[in-house]
Amino acid sequence: MAENKITLSRSLSTKALVVYGIIFMIPVAPIAFYGSFLSPAHGMVALAYLIGMIAMLFTGFSYASMASEFPYSGSVYTYVQKGTNPVLGLLSGWGITLDYILIPVITYLISASFGQSLLPAVPFWVWILGIAIFNTVINLLGIKVVSKFSWLLFGLQGVVLIAFIVGTIVALANGTVSFNVSSFYNASHFYLSGVVQATGIVIVSYLGFDAISTLSEEANDPTKSIGKAIVLSIILIGSLFVIVTFFAGFVAPNYSELNPDTAFLTILGKVGGSWLVHLAEFTLVLSFGLAGGQEGQTAVSRILYSMGRDGILPKRLSYLHPRYNTPWVAIILVGIVSVALSLSLSLTTVSNLISFGALFGFLSLNIAVIWHFYIKRPDKNIESFVKYLVSPFIGFSVSLWIFLSLALEAKLTGLFWLIIGLVILVYKTSIFKKPVPQFDFSE
Repeated sequence: MAENKITLSRSLSTKALVVYGIIFMIPVAPIAFYGSFLSPAHGMVALAYLIGMIAMLFTGFSYASMASEFPYSGSVYTYVQKGTNPVLGLLSGWGITLDYILIPVITYLISASFGQSLLPAVPFWVWILGIAIFNTVINLLGIKVVSKFSWLLFGLQGVVLIAFIVGTIVALANGTVSFNVSSFYNASHFYLSGVVQATGIVIVSYLGFDAISTLSEEANDPTKSIGKAIVLSIILIGSLFVIVTFFAGFVAPNYSELNPDTAFLTILGKVGGSWLVHLAEFTLVLSFGLAGGQEGQTAVSRILYSMGRDGILPKRLSYLHPRYNTPWVAIILVGIVSVALSLSLSLTTVSNLISFGALFGFLSLNIAVIWHFYIKRPDKNIESFVKYLVSPFIGFSVSLWIFLSLALEAKLTGLFWLIIGLVILVYKTSIFKKPVPQFDFSE
């Protein structure tokens, strides 16, 4: 402790946390992924997004309960550690760290691919390296700078989505497109199994809400604002996803005629012309590479900071910059690892792996809520039954359902990752002869 008296800077309001969470989940994500959702959902993408939002809200409620009880950085790692036991906390935190390490990677790959379509002369690796360096510098400058940059990118994404929605409304008024509910229900193509499969895919768009909890020690009032921001971010981003894909169904009700690779860009072209398509492409480069990648780096650096502070990982990861109050060693390490993985892994491979850690963390967190708030406490009533047993059980069940549907490659890689975490734990505890290292928050 002597070498690290500096603390993280508390400066984030509830509003700033909500924007952080929304930006992390990337408001323009449907533009990039819409085509891949069309076939399994049989065009009913808005319905899949709506079901996904409702399903994720139950896990969001569990986060809110834990955030009010344990207002510390570390997300699932801290919540499960304090709510159950340090061993499960370490494994849960280690599992979700895999997800956070890969989030910057997948955002860099998507950003670079759109960047090359705009400027083909710029090599792929230049896009990756340039984005990573920029994000690392912004993160080193502090959470206030990250928050301000989030607002800027939030505004840019808002311009694209508002232009699309307004353009669609004008087209409805002019009669060039017609109102329909094909994105919610199409009687001739409705298959429950298809909608369920699509929900399992689109739910990945919601996984970033837990990143808000990594900023507990940088929030002005974490016991109230973190949980509130998590729930609000899920509702707001979910509503936006539903509205955007619902409107997309007005423009292109016959989903089978769309090219999955350029589906939403084609829709934008019909509504706003080439200028809106180019603006959307530019926004996708910035939104995935800078917004998603930058905030992914912020989140994982805080988890590594917490693990370093506890002594599970090297202590240097908990070192804070004396001027900017940021975990600079963890931030730089994440930047280097992100570049290395982005240049060596394919988008398909990363996509298959990214959900394992988050879903494993969600499973552990919901169990922790049931154990800590319901099973261990004698004062049970109807309210606690619903809030601390029924709700987290639904969150657990939804997460388990999606977890079991993951590709075998993702499960095996995730299992290998957890084994590495277990080896670290065995080493740090001398084969469990010593207690699991934990940071004393009372100091």
